[in-house]
Amino acid sequence: MSDGTRNIHPHRVVVIVPVYRNLEVTRNCLESLMASDLPEHAAIIVIDDNSPEEAVSAYCQELTERFSIQLVVNDENLGFVGTVNRGFTLDTDADVILLNSDTVVSNDWVQRLQACAYREHNIGTVTPFSNNGTICSYPVFLIPNNLPKQWNTRELDRAFRSGNAESHCEIPTAVGFCMYIKRSCLNATGAFDEESFGQGYGEECDFSLRASAKGWKHVIAADIFVYHEGAASFASESTERKRRADTIMDRLHPSYHTLIGDFIARDPLYFLRKNVDTIRLNEKPADATNILEEHFRYTKTILERVRNEQEQRQQLEIMLTIAREQFAETDTALNHAQTLVTGLNSDLKQSQAHSAQLDNVILNMEQSRSWRYTAWLRKK
Repeated sequence: MSDGTRNIHPHRVVVIVPVYRNLEVTRNCLESLMASDLPEHAAIIVIDDNSPEEAVSAYCQELTERFSIQLVVNDENLGFVGTVNRGFTLDTDADVILLNSDTVVSNDWVQRLQACAYREHNIGTVTPFSNNGTICSYPVFLIPNNLPKQWNTRELDRAFRSGNAESHCEIPTAVGFCMYIKRSCLNATGAFDEESFGQGYGEECDFSLRASAKGWKHVIAADIFVYHEGAASFASESTERKRRADTIMDRLHPSYHTLIGDFIARDPLYFLRKNVDTIRLNEKPADATNILEEHFRYTKTILERVRNEQEQRQQLEIMLTIAREQFAETDTALNHAQTLVTGLNSDLKQSQAHSAQLDNVILNMEQSRSWRYTAWLRKK
């Protein structure tokens, strides 16, 4: 966990928002983005990935008439990863913030993300806290949460800013709902792997591990909160996509799940979340009951993980027992086969000995006088 000073010399940054469907969440995202306290050195690029919903495309077009944003429309559907990669090329000198279209941002979130990115020279990506951000989730670690009762996104973001001012902590991988990427890290690592991850899920994890291999690290900006709806464009497909992404990550990065598992077991973000709980209690004492319920859910998730680990161990023990039984059966079969081979070899040796004896008998007969006389008579 580290503290640092604000970025005195800000680098130009573009906020890239790929949009596809779901007008309501898209509007909530873009309206919150335009209402937030954006710095002068930040630009906004909205990329319409050939949306099948005319209302979404029409809204994005209308937005460009009201605000100073750049709208890019794909001639064909490129998928999330292809759209993001296109976004990377639109301003090749600027840092990038990838922002999902189902998020809500507030206050001076861009300034704080960028300040965090430049506290250390080898920070490659920065992710904020969120209600639905897996390892970056609040109030309950790892699971999707609703906003805490009595709080909206703007208020909760201020609580994070107050409770964890200018603090960050290293995480094993960025989380893609809101992801700041330094241009120098992007140039060194390369774009997202479109061939492997296609429509999305897992591409930011693959990128993060490739960046880590080049010396970059990934952190959570503990003083920022961004609301995330989750799977707004592909809700019906999200489970299968996640499963497929896990399989691909296992193939490309065999140590990935061990890395994540170790982080989850340590949970170094616990005290950062607890700091925000304290702010909530101080500002709204009536929130105490809600916080207790959240801690109960957190404890429950720990117990569920332990139970799952026990079930996995039991399953592995069953598989090991079955494997041992199969090995024992194989050993028995091999021993039986060896006995048969030994018997066959013995029979073969006996047959060879009998054949040699017969050859000797025939040879002796051929050499005898009576055999030669009989042979002479047959010729007559």
